[in-house]
Amino acid sequence: MSRAEQYQSDLRHRKKLFADESKKYCELDIIANAMLLFTAGSETVTATASFCFYELALNKDIQDRLRAEIISSKIKHGGQINNEFLEDLHYADMVLDETHRKYTIITALLRGATQNYNVPGESLMIEKGQKVLIPIYSIHHDPKYYPNPETFDPERFNAEEKSKRPNGTFLPFGDGPRHCIGKRFAELELKIILTKMLSRFEISPCEKTEIPLQMKKERGITSPKNGIWLNFSPIVD
Repeated sequence: MSRAEQYQSDLRHRKKLFADESKKYCELDIIANAMLLFTAGSETVTATASFCFYELALNKDIQDRLRAEIISSKIKHGGQINNEFLEDLHYADMVLDETHRKYTIITALLRGATQNYNVPGESLMIEKGQKVLIPIYSIHHDPKYYPNPETFDPERFNAEEKSKRPNGTFLPFGDGPRHCIGKRFAELELKIILTKMLSRFEISPCEKTEIPLQMKKERGITSPKNGIWLNFSPIVD
């Protein structure tokens, strides 16, 4: 079983546990969910960071703006990398959201209806117990919501642009009460990774950088076929 399949299996098990409201949780249940939070996000966070570095290497203006924000926020917070510092990295949030959109790691979600639901404006009814496949990757690349979807543009996620899109069009961590348990932790990890790397290195393409990336045709998870190759040059103070 691959890591992606194991992740989905663990996620289904966790959701089954939480669905049974009568179940009493023991210490082992709590420990298991804590371990899932750390381990299930390992590969997905690593992959997202790699895709983000790739786009920063190809878009130096975005990389420079992000580095400037990190340096400015460091000065503001006295060089401390704490929660207040991370909360101030608004452009980093935009860059990471655009990375999640363009390189949706988990491409689809499977959900089960808990009650009958009439789709507004349609004759379609989703019946209780029916399985629903949510094609996250396709939604994130739909020109109706994201014009020129293959272009990396963090400005899609400024406050004004986000307000124009309906709910349910950005789902890297799912949505609602069943959203990813590690969402907040993953977001903090990624911003710390960006802070550490961009403070020390200039990222650029190298002779082995593939443009555009070829993706593996694996079901359910997005990954580069030939890896991601970049050049990291130390920044001299």
